[in-house]
Amino acid sequence: MDKEKLEKYLYENVASVFWSAVLLIGGVIFVIYYALIGYMPDFDLKSSVTITAAASVTSIVIIIMMLIMMIFAGSFWRGVWEFLGDNSELKRYWLEGSASSGFRNLLIWFSIPLFTVYVSLGLSLFLGNWCWMLTLGLVALMYLFYLCLYSGFGVVKGGKEFVFLVAATFCSAVFIFFPLYLVFRLSVVEFESISDRSWFLGFLSAMFIVFINTASASPQGASSPYAKEFVLGLMAIVMIFISFGRFDRIPYGVMGIYKFGNIEASELVLKKEGCELFKSLEINVLDKDGGLCVVKDVLILSRLGREAYLEVDRDHLESLKLTLSSSSIASWTLHESQGDES
Repeated sequence: MDKEKLEKYLYENVASVFWSAVLLIGGVIFVIYYALIGYMPDFDLKSSVTITAAASVTSIVIIIMMLIMMIFAGSFWRGVWEFLGDNSELKRYWLEGSASSGFRNLLIWFSIPLFTVYVSLGLSLFLGNWCWMLTLGLVALMYLFYLCLYSGFGVVKGGKEFVFLVAATFCSAVFIFFPLYLVFRLSVVEFESISDRSWFLGFLSAMFIVFINTASASPQGASSPYAKEFVLGLMAIVMIFISFGRFDRIPYGVMGIYKFGNIEASELVLKKEGCELFKSLEINVLDKDGGLCVVKDVLILSRLGREAYLEVDRDHLESLKLTLSSSSIASWTLHESQGDES
């Protein structure tokens, strides 16, 4: 295909290309989700366009937020020293010399203080509050003595640089909490409890996040800053999801947000025809007035289209997946943590 003609077409049809890309991303999210549950609903064409667009926009927002979250601690730390400009001479340690020496110095001035904050907090959980104060105090004094006595800054200039370093490290420690918390959540969800394997994968992922943020804190050089941040953030996301095998989190999350599927209903209220179907499948139901009945703890895998796709646990039997006409469902109630819907 002629490259010039292709570029001309893209420029002349920006809106169409953008809308097609949005629908494509949303379609991919739906395909992945329904492939995972092994079911494809019968969509209404008009409504499916809106649903697909909503899923696409939400997925893009989630991915962008995750990318920013993964590298924001390092980007913020670098931005602090760029903002200070000539008011700080400390940054000469990682700006001067070769790229490898600069990265090594960032491990000393960025990674070790950041790592110390979380190590001290972790020790406080096991050894008491005095432990984190002692650990932070010793490391802080080490940096303070170096800046004031051995760096050539002097007491006043060294103390000023120390304040800058503490403020930047504290803020970066707050920002890096969010990706570290994601690692912890994935560890718990994947293994249901903290085990040796979850500890190992969690620690490995946490170290990789610190490494990625150290690379983000390094000088930009001649490369595009946005391209660099995008690649680093994407590397962190892929590393975490590969470690825990959780690439399905985004499709499941999008479906759960809009209640298209992946709905953990504490109670499912059925009409007469639905009640008869469930009873014929030996599923326990609680009869109500007006021909209605209630089924406890039902996972609504999909409610789009003319049929709902459900997963129900049966007493002393394996769980059962079935389709049910959407008109047979009167309402459902979600668990308290999710809210209620009727």
